[in-house]
This record gives sequence, C-alpha cells and structure tokens, in this order.
Amino acid sequence: METTLKLRGMLLASLASSLWAISGISGEILFKKFNFSSDWLVSTRTLVSGILLFMIVVFVEKKSVLKPLKNKRDCIGIILFGVAGMYLVQYTYFKTIELSNVSFATILQFTAPFFIFVYESMKNKKFPSVSTVALLFMTILGVVFIATKGNFSNLSVSLEALLFGLVSAIMIAFYSTYPKRLLKKYGSITVVGWGMIVASVISNIIHPIWKIQGEINAKSIIQVIIVVILGTSIAYLIYIASLNYISSSLAGILTAFEPVLAAVLSVVIFGLKFSIIELIGFVLVFVSIFILEKRL
Repeated sequence: METTLKLRGMLLASLASSLWAISGISGEILFKKFNFSSDWLVSTRTLVSGILLFMIVVFVEKKSVLKPLKNKRDCIGIILFGVAGMYLVQYTYFKTIELSNVSFATILQFTAPFFIFVYESMKNKKFPSVSTVALLFMTILGVVFIATKGNFSNLSVSLEALLFGLVSAIMIAFYSTYPKRLLKKYGSITVVGWGMIVASVISNIIHPIWKIQGEINAKSIIQVIIVVILGTSIAYLIYIASLNYISSSLAGILTAFEPVLAAVLSVVIFGLKFSIIELIGFVLVFVSIFILEKRL
C-alpha cells in the first residue's frame, strides 16, 4: 500500500513538471509563431490562475480568501510574495523564453537551489565545504557551457536573455524560501492564489489583458489555454497533491523532468540542436543541483 501511494505521488510530481515544460513550449510557440508578447501572457496567466485558485479555496476548501488581509504583517508578506515570488518569477521566465528558447530558460530556472544554498550560507555565516564549493563551481561552469556553446568569447544567446534567466532563478529561490510561514498558516492554494492576484494587478498595469498583441486564431488560443490553465493552475494543484504521498525533497527532484522534457520537445518541435559542450553543460548543472538539493 505504501509503495502504491509513493508511486502515485511520484507520478503526480512528474506530471506537474511535464505540464510546466509543455507550458514553456507553448509560450515559445506563442512568441515565435504567433507574435505574442511575454507581458500580455503573464497578465493573462496570473489573472486567470488567481481567479481559479480562489474559486477552489471558496467552493472546494470552503475557506475565506480574505483572512490573510486581516493581519498587517501577513498582508505585506502576501504583497511581497506576489511581486517577487509570482510576478517576477513568471515575467523573467517567459521573457527569457521570448529572448532565447524554452530549453535555455528552463535550465537556468533549474539552478535556483544554487542561489538558495548561497543565501543559506550567507545567512548562517557558514562557509561551505570544499566539496560544496566544487558543486557550486560545477553549476556555474555548466551554465557557462550552455550560454556560450564552448565559445567563451561570445554568448550563444543575448546578454539580456542570460540576465533575465538568472533573475528568474533567483526569484524561484525567493519563491521557495520566503513564504513558508504564510503557507503553513493559510495553506498553499490561498497564498499562491493571492500571489497570482497581486502579480496580475502589476502585470495588467504594465500591459492590460485586453491589449492583445499577437495573431488570434484557434491554434494560438489552444496554446494560451495550455499556458494559462494546464501549465499554471492544474500543474500547481497536481504538484501540491503529490506532496500528500511523497516528501517535498523527492517531489523537487522529480521536477527535473521539466528541463529534460523541455529540451526534448525543443528538438522535436523547433529543431533545436545541442552541441557536445551544451550537453556537457546540462550534465554538470543536473548533477551539481541534484547533490546540492540533498544538502539544503
């Protein structure tokens, strides 16, 4: 019975990471084939997902979504989480895809544990061991290999794409560490729902949802649905469900399916080709991050 439940959790976590990867591919299709902008996509994604998550809290969990607003400290925390942990995470991720490709954006976001480890070391004023420093160096080297394809005098992507991708990883690190107290107090769906709503307010001020930039047809609408519903609300809920059966560390490891699947789909759909140096970079990042996650 226990083995069956663990397998169920592993399948759910893997499915969630697969949906995130597919969402990234759909985002790239919208940018490259239908000329949509990352600004509009984030505005739509956050608003629709926030509303859907609130509906689950009210009608399924039968809880009040207004409870976090009654505490000044928690309200400020929700706003900060919405700005940095939701808006900036999604905007920088999709902007990186828009400027480069989903495979590059996803592997950079996957390096978030690197920044978590650096933060924890600084916070605890504890210098990492020699082996940990070697792992951190492996992560950096892997990213350099991917970003330069071995030509160290020139980036294979724009500097802007690299910077947005690194900011995305840093924001994922923030997303993973900051809201723990809020999640424990109010529940993940409520906190993330509010985060999405705060993010949607910011993103819609910058680029209102009704100002659509892109080619509207049946094919592009399907891609928007994949990004907004499958790749956000449903993927998140499936991931949360997996935590009922497996540990968060195991679920985190299984999210490695996202960059792997994103890379495979990039080859199949966009004909993207990886050099030997890039593949070595992928391996360096995967191995170092897996080991670092176990030390967090």
